[in-house]
Amino acid sequence: MKTGLFASFVVAALLVARPGLALADVVPARKAKADRDAAAVEQRLVTLGVDSSTAKAGTEHLTPSELSFLAEDSSRLQNVGGLTWDEIAGGLIYGGVVALFLFLLFEHTDK
Repeated sequence: MKTGLFASFVVAALLVARPGLALADVVPARKAKADRDAAAVEQRLVTLGVDSSTAKAGTEHLTPSELSFLAEDSSRLQNVGGLTWDEIAGGLIYGGVVALFLFLLFEHTDK
């Protein structure tokens, strides 16, 4: 018991003599960076056509490292839910070529 009492007096004396020992290093909060990254990811999702409440709910499930990765380059978030005009045009051209091939194949076969 006397050892604990002595240790507490030593700590109290050190803090009175050198109060700087009790100050912690000021490190920027990781939460603030994660909030900025989440806001950037939410903004990118909104520009892709996701409503803001769904975008916010989606970023809440990501870890800070995932948010940082996605916020570094906004092109990492892409819309994959729909077809683009060039995919539709390519599909129509390909379908037309297949239809023409089948038409010519059946037209020129011996009956």
